[in-house]
Amino acid sequence: MAEREKIPNKQRRALAREERRRAEAEAAQRKQTRNWRTGLISFVVVGVIAAVMFQAFAGGPAAIDGAILLSSAEVETAREAAGCEVLAERAPLPDRSHFENSAQVDPETIYTDTRPTHSGPHTVGVHPITPAATRQIDEVSSTHNLEHGTVIAWWDPEQIDSATSGQIGTWASTLNANGFRRDAAGVGIITSPFEDPGIGSGKAVALRAWGTAMDCDTWDETVANAFVLDHFGTHGIGPERTIAPFPEGVLAYEDRTVADTSEDDAPVDGFTPEEGMEELSPEERESVVVDDGTPDGTDETDETDGS
Repeated sequence: MAEREKIPNKQRRALAREERRRAEAEAAQRKQTRNWRTGLISFVVVGVIAAVMFQAFAGGPAAIDGAILLSSAEVETAREAAGCEVLAERAPLPDRSHFENSAQVDPETIYTDTRPTHSGPHTVGVHPITPAATRQIDEVSSTHNLEHGTVIAWWDPEQIDSATSGQIGTWASTLNANGFRRDAAGVGIITSPFEDPGIGSGKAVALRAWGTAMDCDTWDETVANAFVLDHFGTHGIGPERTIAPFPEGVLAYEDRTVADTSEDDAPVDGFTPEEGMEELSPEERESVVVDDGTPDGTDETDETDGS
């Protein structure tokens, strides 16, 4: 057997140090790789959770899977519990004349009956469909939306807290996303605070359709759904309601039907068929829509002032 080659102590220690450094470097590399993988997984998990949370709390409105079914008894009970009072029922004001969009009109002088109004004079242009405004929209231009078949839910910011106002906006956005919104026609579900001069009845919520006004002490979604079912578009009496056909398969009563009023006699002016609006150029269409600067608020809590 050959004699084992002897390695000097100095060289052996150097080799040992080199081996330790190599092992430490490999261990550090493995640790860095593990940390990178853990960090990536954590980032992905946090991202998924954040996306789910955002969708849940600030995301787009949900699709309605099957019709929301109401019963007459359920609606009556909800109205009583919410302290609702009908102030006008299919009784529009006789004057529905038009102002130029640029006209400075004081609502106090033209709406002397119920505030917010359910009908009456209004601008030539309609108000943009604003499902979740947090500052008051323009009453005069939005009255034209009522004439087209829109439903507006006004609320008193002194009596409705932020959580409830968010629920109101989500309710409107959901219905709009499921067939109630037609921007070109100025039709949809609008909600807005009504602070100046305040809801005339002193109640917290004011539901409005053309010629119909119901005020309630509290917000109740069943009451609001029934109001829409009874008065939106071709279920109501708006003179230009034929541009707002009631969406099928979204809201319905279990125990009765709501008559379609498309063929009923009603005074009509302006662009009645929706295709009339579609034939306008973008510039012409803008002239028929009054933009008072109020953010849409769709899908969340966005907001502003009426002019």
